[in-house]
Amino acid sequence: MNKNISGERRTVSRSEQRIPKLRTRGRENRRKLLAEAERLLLVSDGSPIKFSDVFEAAGVSRGSAYRIYIGIDDLLQDLASEWLNNFVIYLKAAEPEEPPETWAQLSDFVVRRAAGYWGETADTLRVLPRIRSSALSSYSAAVRAVGDCLAEIFDRFFVVPEIPGWNSKMAFYTQICDITFADAVRGEGHISEQRVTEAATLARTYLAFYLPTWLPARSRTGT
Repeated sequence: MNKNISGERRTVSRSEQRIPKLRTRGRENRRKLLAEAERLLLVSDGSPIKFSDVFEAAGVSRGSAYRIYIGIDDLLQDLASEWLNNFVIYLKAAEPEEPPETWAQLSDFVVRRAAGYWGETADTLRVLPRIRSSALSSYSAAVRAVGDCLAEIFDRFFVVPEIPGWNSKMAFYTQICDITFADAVRGEGHISEQRVTEAATLARTYLAFYLPTWLPARSRTGT
């Protein structure tokens, strides 16, 4: 885990760990490989893609591609992790117009915010289930980063009691939205208001197993 220029915490991909000082050309090649992998996944209709297909279509030499990624699994892991890292930044970039009075209101705000991101990245969302099926470790780490982010958001507004494994529970909260929105995008092509309501209801129901109905609000100074 490290921080980007804006101070946001994000999961470092294996390619970034392997080349901590990736030069400008290397960063551009990484961008090309990620974009081409996503495009090929979308047009492959579920068929496996090869690493050689990706770097050849991206116009990146074999040697340069293998300096960035071990192979196709490594690249797909990076694609999924990047999507979640950007989601963390997206979540933290907005504040409710008014401080929520209850944690349920905050939950609804977070779910609606998530729906906005899922909608804006619908193409990537369509291929992510195929990536997740490989149980990639970097993706799992990125899911945990989302859980940490959500725990911080709730703690910003409310005094949350000590709950064992709270951050992990918040990561699962994210997956509840993920399942709902992914199903909507695959089946209906968009995320309707009904689907947002469905996800919000499921998320509140899940949190109600761990949170009391009312939580003390943080003061405006965060103390």
